[in-house]
Amino acid sequence: MEVFIDGMSKKDWPGVKAIYAEGLATGLAAFTTVAPSWSEWDQRHFEFGRVVARLESETVGWAALAPVPDN
Repeated sequence: MEVFIDGMSKKDWPGVKAIYAEGLATGLAAFTTVAPSWSEWDQRHFEFGRVVARLESETVGWAALAPVPDN
């Protein structure tokens, strides 16, 4: 079995959101408790630097770049 890294698109959101929600459930992943909608998430992340990891047709991981406040 090989894991493939691919660019993320809106069609990947259901799998990404599921993984995101698993992290939020731990209470350690972010300062929020609910995964955002696609449009909220999309607005908070750069369009470049979004990737998903796929094992066959399943999304098994993701990464995305987001701006960091400079204050």
